[in-house]
Amino acid sequence: MRLKNILLVSTLFGLVGACATTPQNDSRVGDYLSGRLAARSNAIDAAATAFEGARSETGTSDEVVRSAFFYQIAAGDIEAAAGFAEKILENDDPEDDDLAELALAARDLKAGNFTGAREALKSGAEIDYFRPVMTIIDAWALAGQEGPEPALRALASNDEDTFRGFHPLHQAFLFERAGLNDEARTAYQLALMTYGGAVGRDAYGSFLERTGDVDAAREHYELLSQYRGPDRQIAMHGLARLDAGKMDRVWTSVPPEKGAAVALYSFGATILQQSFDQRSAAQKAGFRVGDANYDMPLAFVQIALYLAPDFDHAQRLAGSILNSYGDNQSAISMLRGIPSTSAFYEQAQIEIAGGLIGLDQRDEALSVLRKAARADGAIEAQFSYGNLLAGEERHQDAVAAYTKLIDGLSAEPTEDAWRFFVARAASYMALDNWPDAEADLERAVVIAPNEATALNYLGYSWAERGENLEEAFALIEKAVSLEPNSGAFIDSLGWAHYQQGDYEDAVGHLEHAASLEPSDPTVTDHLGDVYWMLGRKIEARYQWKHVLELEPDDKLRNSIEEKLKKGLPDSAE
Repeated sequence: MRLKNILLVSTLFGLVGACATTPQNDSRVGDYLSGRLAARSNAIDAAATAFEGARSETGTSDEVVRSAFFYQIAAGDIEAAAGFAEKILENDDPEDDDLAELALAARDLKAGNFTGAREALKSGAEIDYFRPVMTIIDAWALAGQEGPEPALRALASNDEDTFRGFHPLHQAFLFERAGLNDEARTAYQLALMTYGGAVGRDAYGSFLERTGDVDAAREHYELLSQYRGPDRQIAMHGLARLDAGKMDRVWTSVPPEKGAAVALYSFGATILQQSFDQRSAAQKAGFRVGDANYDMPLAFVQIALYLAPDFDHAQRLAGSILNSYGDNQSAISMLRGIPSTSAFYEQAQIEIAGGLIGLDQRDEALSVLRKAARADGAIEAQFSYGNLLAGEERHQDAVAAYTKLIDGLSAEPTEDAWRFFVARAASYMALDNWPDAEADLERAVVIAPNEATALNYLGYSWAERGENLEEAFALIEKAVSLEPNSGAFIDSLGWAHYQQGDYEDAVGHLEHAASLEPSDPTVTDHLGDVYWMLGRKIEARYQWKHVLELEPDDKLRNSIEEKLKKGLPDSAE
């Protein structure tokens, strides 16, 4: 669906003109404008309610109907959205109809009306990235209608599709429904190498458990345990089941509505990841990015949850998006629906705590994380608990939390464990305990010798203290080579030159860093310092004054105020 700019001048004037004479339309205008305002601020539920109010009046424009439809989906009310979808599809213009067709297909699929679901999808997709998800959902409706074999043939006939990498997971589900376990196993393995994602890795482990291949299941989970995020959580739950002699049955005989839900979730998650990666790359390159807009991934995931309300992968993703939008209460409600038996329960508690922080309920957030951190193997919850304590300036407590986490690691921790040592080092430094901080930073670099953040942190810390400058340069230069568009790392390189008195070499790096990180008070402060040392004192004072506009912490603010009064030590005006 291509979202149009519905606040067209002609439409707005038409609505305003009507409100001058018709009190009924005055309400419609207010609802319409309220919907636009809510949509711009990512207030999904408010937008849905407001556009629904505007739509309910007579003479409502097609644009308002489309907006009401979209935001009802994003808010999770698929039944209401389906009513709008019927109105949209009454028009002769097929533009933007793909999501409407999906909504109607989902409604029929959920009701077991497989013929109706296929009928809703028969006109095909207008937009390329809708085509593969429609193909897969149509195959699932065909499976409900005629069985798995015709559905498998339908997927095979579309195997030239650009997005056919999403097919293997669904072929695996369908093969298993058909009792063809050897073919299912091959398809699961192919899904691992294509776009099966976390669902594919979860479902493959479950398949190995159900078919009695315990050794392969254990090997699969042990491999997944080396990675962060959902994979590790899936692995820990899988290994715990194997140790207890239990078996996972979540993915047994996947029904059509859940298969369709997996397709919608997978595409929503892929779109979201692409959007996130693009925003991250833009930020690293120094571009300013606006508020995130994840409406389309949210819409896909909400339809998935309509079809499979207990689909924990989708619950987790929807909660994360809602939190990112600042709709914390909706996020918390969504995430609290994930049971303690789910592999995503720990992540849900972390996200719930994030939502509570957004609602300024920090004590409750600490309580949620403290409880979650007590569970065996709850590494991410322990880490988040320590981070929240550190954020509250409770560094002694944070060190204790990080230490408990670190003490529970294996003798050879996974590479991503560098995060824990860097975090504890930061709290040690806040407590003026440099020896222990230095030891942790050195340990982080040993664990992850190619992790730019760890390299930079140690190198910068040494440069800041004027220690081990040759080694500091080497670490920072390696960090910059790994992430050449990072303003923070380039700032560190410039600062290392500054610490050696190489002001001419420092200034170019620090100016570059400031161009990449224009809102960073520390980077701006460093640029002011080097300008001062080069005799460019008016420019130095300008940069220092700018630091005060960037809301620095109290320590930096006090330092800046002193510099504005006296300049730098050992320098005379």
